[in-house]
Amino acid sequence: MSIESAKMGISHPEFRGRIGLSRSVITPPKGIYARLWGSATHDVAEGVHQPMLATCMVLQSASTSDELVLITLDAVALWQEEADRIRDAILKRFDLQPQQLMLHPSHTHSSPALTRRHADRAGGHLIAPYLDSLPEICGELVATARANILPGVLGWAYGRCGLAFNRDSVDVPSGRGVCGINRDRAADDTVLVGRISDANGQVRGVLVNYACHPVSLGGANKLLSPDYVGPMRDIVERETGGICLFLHGASGDLTPRRSYEASTDAAEQNGRELGFAALAALSGMLPPGRRLDFQRIEESGTPLGIWGSVAKTEVPSLLGAECVRLELPLKEYPPRDTILARMKACTERYELERLERMLAIRDRLGSRTVGAFPITVWRIGDAFMVATTGEPYSRYQVALREQFSGSAVAVLNLTNGATNYLPEASAYAMDNYPARVTEFSAGCLEGVIEETSAIMRRMQ
Repeated sequence: MSIESAKMGISHPEFRGRIGLSRSVITPPKGIYARLWGSATHDVAEGVHQPMLATCMVLQSASTSDELVLITLDAVALWQEEADRIRDAILKRFDLQPQQLMLHPSHTHSSPALTRRHADRAGGHLIAPYLDSLPEICGELVATARANILPGVLGWAYGRCGLAFNRDSVDVPSGRGVCGINRDRAADDTVLVGRISDANGQVRGVLVNYACHPVSLGGANKLLSPDYVGPMRDIVERETGGICLFLHGASGDLTPRRSYEASTDAAEQNGRELGFAALAALSGMLPPGRRLDFQRIEESGTPLGIWGSVAKTEVPSLLGAECVRLELPLKEYPPRDTILARMKACTERYELERLERMLAIRDRLGSRTVGAFPITVWRIGDAFMVATTGEPYSRYQVALREQFSGSAVAVLNLTNGATNYLPEASAYAMDNYPARVTEFSAGCLEGVIEETSAIMRRMQ
């Protein structure tokens, strides 16, 4: 240990201010159209594995009127028009600026697709009423979180969880790209936990940021489910007594150990693994507002370095928010007539599902050659929260955390709307799903990393 490193001490990135939390159940009705998987043989949800939830966190600075609002929902995604509808209602009701609000789905694949274009299908008549209920539900969540607001500290710590595996795999005999476990490439195993403590040090909430597709359950599952997120929350909340919010990280290339299964046992086991990993990280944290400092050398059989806990002289209360809308180059995408012709000739249900998704992207893009890609960055005391509308590969969060190693960096996918995958440039040479279906050109992820880093540097 050097003298200089001892002077730095050991502490967690923290924010001190006013923090409010609230929660509501948002489970869609049984019988809703829920064919999300091309491999599914059913059209409607037949039951519920666990309740699906929406949770709100409101952050306010201690000395100013600065405010940030995060709402998490158990849903696969909120397509742009639906995200805009919910956000517009909240922004207007609470007089917020767009960069102050993050609307973040968990990306569970045991959720309805939540698109109104499915209204004519079995159970499709239930989609619009469900979507129409979300602006009011989310608005009430914000109002309740504001009403519950108390002085507190949000502190962060990194841990490790081996649940996620790289999923850009290849079937060697055929050479086909397969979306499944690739044991030859290491996955990012970082789990980031945020602990919300009140003025008495009592845990009021826990944020768990982890990158892994919530696809424990696949096409054979007929139940609405938050996937592994629900069991994870149960464990964390039971042990800490606080409300748990899941923040879905940059998981474009990551899948859980048990994926695409029919039994909810897979989601339960995956959730336990992440839940206990989050608790391990929480267990290693110092009390809020404290740090470990080197104090003296104690002579023993060997000179012992004695460290002790002391109060921090200051915990930052800074809140900041910035949103940048990038225009990314698009790759060549099939014309609409070509997609329709392929749909007409299609005989397999899974292939029709692929083509329907392709058609939806084609209609969204129109004749454009560049596509919008919003990035929202929050500064929360010593930490950053970074959100995009896409599904970047995990390299996105790895690179940002390497560049800003002195801060905690939470990364959120599919926030404030939904665009598409953002694979690494090297992935475009492979026959894999994300690079095949995305509209963004090779090199876009690397450009987004550079732009995000520039925003974060401005906010330091």
